[in-house]
Amino acid sequence: MHRFDAYSLGATLYMPVLHPKVANILNGCVPAPASSIVLCLEDALAERDVPDGLSRLVRLISDLPNRLPVRAFLRPRDMNMGRDLCARAAGTAIEGIVAPKVMPETLPDWLEMTRDANLSVMPTLESASFFDPGRICAIRDILDDHPNDASRIAAIRLGGNDLLSALALRRARGVTSWEGPLGWILSMASSILISAGYPVAAPVYDVIDDLETLRREVDRDVAAGFISKTVIHPAQTPVINEAFRVSSEDIEQARAALDSQARAVFQFGGVMCEPATHRAWAERTMAREEIFGVSEEESPRESKIAFG
Repeated sequence: MHRFDAYSLGATLYMPVLHPKVANILNGCVPAPASSIVLCLEDALAERDVPDGLSRLVRLISDLPNRLPVRAFLRPRDMNMGRDLCARAAGTAIEGIVAPKVMPETLPDWLEMTRDANLSVMPTLESASFFDPGRICAIRDILDDHPNDASRIAAIRLGGNDLLSALALRRARGVTSWEGPLGWILSMASSILISAGYPVAAPVYDVIDDLETLRREVDRDVAAGFISKTVIHPAQTPVINEAFRVSSEDIEQARAALDSQARAVFQFGGVMCEPATHRAWAERTMAREEIFGVSEEESPRESKIAFG
């Protein structure tokens, strides 16, 4: 069963917990810069700033309203900090935990601690071992064996920069993740996990002023079935949201495929539609439209021709 509700994550902005705008965003005093935010105490903070970050987080949590204007998650540095943050976030408007550097051996512990706190979890796969498809399959199998915990997976995140670091590489301007060395692991990991019904989020493009490459990259992310994308600057958010919009042509074809009176095979707008095999695509398309809307494209002339 595919989890298309995860599209509501949209662009997920990572923010240092010490960022001066965090409190105003959580309290609705300023517009949220993305559909979801991650208050980060890991890579976004230097080691020396961690005590201040934890102190700030304690104050933020104590002042949280009952309902937040944005989906909010916490990102600890390690499992010990994760346990502490779970205890602090339990019963608050914080939605969940972004678990860093998850491995098959540690995933059950992250699932247990977030379950006990009634929080969702976003496991992050970012270690060199995940270049081995067997390790991705191990993550899938653990979730398959724990269906109640799997239902609390907000998304499985792929840590592109850490995966590149394992190759002693970094992102290059003008080159999408699909065109570089990440292309294979994105395709492999997403195929294994998405086909099992789990929502997967695409990694960040960290060249902030190259929005054209970001557009090309997120178009490919959407085509591959990713439900969200990490951003590190608010300027990237509109590009991502636009890429997730649905064409009017796709909406019309999706509605036709979901029509209970549809023929087994028919042509719509010059494209063959087969409801038995296109239903999941149609449901995904309608879920995207509900969250992101329809892109500004001229609707094609309808053409229905039954055959067979």
